[in-house]
Amino acid sequence: MSVPRTGFDNRLRFSAVLIGVIMLTLIGRLWMLQLSNWVSADGDSDLPMWMRYTTSALHNRTKIVRTPAPRGMIYDRAGKVLVENRPRWNLVITPADLPTDPAEREDVILQLASILRDKGASTLQLREVLDEMAMHMPVRPVPIEDVGEDLTLRMVAEIEERRLELPGVSVVEDFARNYVHSDCASHVLGYARAITEEQYETWGQQEYPSSPEDVDELAEMLGGDPIYGPNAEFGQTGIEAACELDETVDPAVPILQGRRGRQIWEVDSQARPLRVISERPAVEGAGVHLTLDLELQQYAERMLEARVGTRLTGAIVLMDVNSGEVLAMVSKPSVDPNKWVTGFTGDEFTKLINDPRKPLYNQAIAGTYPPGSIFKMISLLAALQTTSVKPSQTYYCDGMIHHGARHTPYKCWNRDPGHKTLDMYGGMAQSCDVYFYKLVLEAGTSSDSIAKYARAFGLGESTNCGLPGEQPGLVPDRQWKEDADMPEGEDNIWTTGNTLQYIIGQSFLMATPMQMTVATAAIANGGQVVRPRLVRRIEWPEHMRREPTVTEPEVTRTVTASEENFQIVRRGMRRAVTSANGTAHNLADIGVAMAAKTGSAQWRLDRRTHAWFACYAPYDNPRFACVAFVSEGGHGGATAGPPASALLKAALDKYPEGCPPPEPIAPDPAQPDTPQEPAGEAPS
Repeated sequence: MSVPRTGFDNRLRFSAVLIGVIMLTLIGRLWMLQLSNWVSADGDSDLPMWMRYTTSALHNRTKIVRTPAPRGMIYDRAGKVLVENRPRWNLVITPADLPTDPAEREDVILQLASILRDKGASTLQLREVLDEMAMHMPVRPVPIEDVGEDLTLRMVAEIEERRLELPGVSVVEDFARNYVHSDCASHVLGYARAITEEQYETWGQQEYPSSPEDVDELAEMLGGDPIYGPNAEFGQTGIEAACELDETVDPAVPILQGRRGRQIWEVDSQARPLRVISERPAVEGAGVHLTLDLELQQYAERMLEARVGTRLTGAIVLMDVNSGEVLAMVSKPSVDPNKWVTGFTGDEFTKLINDPRKPLYNQAIAGTYPPGSIFKMISLLAALQTTSVKPSQTYYCDGMIHHGARHTPYKCWNRDPGHKTLDMYGGMAQSCDVYFYKLVLEAGTSSDSIAKYARAFGLGESTNCGLPGEQPGLVPDRQWKEDADMPEGEDNIWTTGNTLQYIIGQSFLMATPMQMTVATAAIANGGQVVRPRLVRRIEWPEHMRREPTVTEPEVTRTVTASEENFQIVRRGMRRAVTSANGTAHNLADIGVAMAAKTGSAQWRLDRRTHAWFACYAPYDNPRFACVAFVSEGGHGGATAGPPASALLKAALDKYPEGCPPPEPIAPDPAQPDTPQEPAGEAPS
């Protein structure tokens, strides 16, 4: 006989079921929290749902502190230091260690303001900074920008003396770039400074490459091994920027950027450090060896500086005609890149930006100008290749021709009395404009053929020398003019008058000194257009396990022309030096057999012409090419010729067989800051 259930029994059964459901729910939740989700990255939606919370727990009980790494050194071709790292001291605040009592914190602020008085620190500024930091309470030391950077020894000593009175305040050693030779090669080297927001947004998540044996699982769970922090240094211009990252591989590999150090701390519930769990020291970035020769670079700097003075601008480039190695590249005026490290005053920066000579502008690769008569070495080759004209062809120059329905005058640079009767060699040697006009009007040289050969020598596009900011210049043609927005008074139809200006390097033609150096080298070596190189070798840090990267010569194109016609052009350039009436005859006794072309490029009727000079040597076995440019310098042979020819002579004295191939060189840190003069150089 069954016992009837009472209301109490039903309540008891219901309670038991409810307790069972609650217990099952708790057990399931504990399973999820403690077993299923035990190896997750916090908030990583790419991971499966069963991997969730371990990293959150790790972040609660551990903190990772990253220390900056020195950037890689930059050397010249012989291993002489061009850019190094100097230690500096920066003030950092650990917010978790700051006093919580307002009076004690105010005392810290007053003491810091006194110590940093020479930096212009105010109590109001420091109070705002520290109050903002205190809200976050991190264990990570946070730098105070500007007033806390690059402290003097006095400031460091005072902070250390008052360590007990300044809780949460400490000094850390950092590294700052030091450009050893001031503004020497400043446009080539560039500068590194704090990473911009755009750069950090692009590269902030980039991980440092590592081998399997280097992987630290705990560090990976705490954020991996990012190359950059928000306060990292980043190359902004020049080699510093070009060798920041190797983007030819995926993922990109840091070159000059070092590997940051790392400390993993165990912390308490208030984020206060207890002990170091693991530590990895910072590692310097790769060493970059340039093709520059410091002695030749300094010599070129002095000579060009003397030519431009305080009013003009200029550039000079010296290159091996066979390998493309650039031994010197100078742009004037220039700025000491150390100023980007120590900082400009407001007045200094305003003056720099408003300087009409644009000191930050690399004239060698970014300055585009009409090349004037040095272009005649290209246009003469075009005439020889596309018409039946011969070297024996003579034309008469009385200083001017007239052409067209309006009888428009086209003058020779030697307006009075003119050059009289000249053959092709005389036309080149004396740079007779009328001779070249008649190569158009009588021999039939067309604008299309001039444009074709200009492009064949690499004009109109970047030389890809490796520096950012290089400009392509302009090689005009009929189609370009038809599409271009012409100035008032100039229609869009290409005329014979345009071709007459074109063949002497004027009209709309624009080129950089680097492009004209490459073209001169191609004339010298028989048509091989060689890519100019500034990086010779990269020595990678040991932990990257990469063999040194050695750059090789690269021929980007070959100019289609006969060796006979190349020889005619070269012979005309040689006679510019050896002939009594040659435009470069003033440089005939420099001590080497040089071939050269002078240029005086008109750009405004109310200003002096730009001075150009292109040369190579030795004439019978070319090793080096050199091009110099001086804005508003007048005659090329008088202004640009002396520094270019002297630099060419100094290079041949030092490297009579041309540049030797790169070999492993152990950099000597004890190199003197001021090298000796190159042998056989001309006086400054």
